[in-house]
Amino acid sequence: MSGSEPRSLSRREFLKIAGTAGAAVGVGASLGGLLAACGETPETTTSSTAGATSTSAPSETTTSVSTGAEMGGEIKCGYVVPLTGGMAQFGAAAKWQVEWMEKNVWKDGLVCGDGKAYKITTIIGDSQSDSNRSAQVAADLINNQGITLIGGSSSAANVIPVRDQAEAYECPGIFYDCPGDAWGANLKEPLKWNWCAWWIGKDVVGNFLGMWEKIPNNKVVGALWENSADGDNFANVLPGLFEQLGLTLSNPGQYPIGTEDYSAIINQFKKDGVEIVCGMAAPGDFSNFWKQAVQQGFRPKIVTVAKALLFPDGVNALGDLGDGMTVECWYHPTYPYKSDVTGMTPQQYCDQYEADTGLQWTQPVCFIGCFELWTDILRRAKDPKDKNSIVEAIKATKVTVTGGPVDWTQNPDPVSGYYNFCTKPIAGGQWVKGSGKWKYDLVIPVSATHPDIPVGASMKEVQYPA
Repeated sequence: MSGSEPRSLSRREFLKIAGTAGAAVGVGASLGGLLAACGETPETTTSSTAGATSTSAPSETTTSVSTGAEMGGEIKCGYVVPLTGGMAQFGAAAKWQVEWMEKNVWKDGLVCGDGKAYKITTIIGDSQSDSNRSAQVAADLINNQGITLIGGSSSAANVIPVRDQAEAYECPGIFYDCPGDAWGANLKEPLKWNWCAWWIGKDVVGNFLGMWEKIPNNKVVGALWENSADGDNFANVLPGLFEQLGLTLSNPGQYPIGTEDYSAIINQFKKDGVEIVCGMAAPGDFSNFWKQAVQQGFRPKIVTVAKALLFPDGVNALGDLGDGMTVECWYHPTYPYKSDVTGMTPQQYCDQYEADTGLQWTQPVCFIGCFELWTDILRRAKDPKDKNSIVEAIKATKVTVTGGPVDWTQNPDPVSGYYNFCTKPIAGGQWVKGSGKWKYDLVIPVSATHPDIPVGASMKEVQYPA
């Protein structure tokens, strides 16, 4: 452990420090746990188009029934997302999102800026949780599938390869879910064809620290960081930040992905008096660690784990040991942002997802914001079949979608300083025992960086079986 003495810290102080460190922390989608493992072996697919599956709105031959507008033809759009592989939970809602848009927004054709209604066809490309595959699928969509507009979500590992292909092939692209630090870190000038909206690293840091401040603790933090690109980001940045904050780090070193015995790490945490665990771990690894930790009598007050705890499946895997776990919360039914495009609230989207799929709502429901942005842009494009016209509409975008406001009228983004980017609101989340049909519910105990997001519960310590 470090020899520094713990000290109390005001919210103003830790947010200030988090702001100075945020850009470095967020690089490569760290803290969100959004990078796929570089060594992930792609699963095979039966598709003959590099993992792409097509789904389209009903075709009209003459005019749109609901609008009466003259039909202008078809607009093909491509969407790259992991449907299989280790990142598949990020893409779990993709098909539902496209089907919902087809049924409720694009059904009779989308009236665009030229006054004509266009049939919208969306081709979903499966990246198989592999960055190289993301690039291949994007190239196929652009060069062989005849798309006019491309998009993607589910981490920097998936988005950046698609963006780079789109930029190289001069295809307009709209993306949701690539941390700004990864999107903009190496951009020294504006891109011509591609834009993104998502959170930035310093806001994630601010919410992590905001949650930790709510529980009296000895400020000793245990590092549970996997040996991966994600774990490297934590290991390279957080120790210095923790020192500035007066936190003491117990760091047993990064562990290999797939580790089965965590006794050495647990023993060091116990020896060092750890009361906060800060994790970057895959769901299976964290589940193994946590079950062993409780069995061996290690009971920290706070556990915050990126990646493993973003989704219901991750916390459900802990059985009865998930009550009180914390994670970043980039979407929630209580988010206050009503979509200008569809009129839907986050609560309505999450309820509809559960009704249609029988599954618990999951944060990637938020990715429907990408399709909302497509819709808003095409509605304003004077010639929606012309890529330059689409780009002009993108540059004029100022709209609220389900995850929050998006404003690309200023470049670079005045909040983050990144080109072709808009900062998205985010909060802190905590899993608690479910009050309804689900084993655990995600609540918001802290909105340290975006106070317009309502706090719905008090932060509590991790709960242990009697």
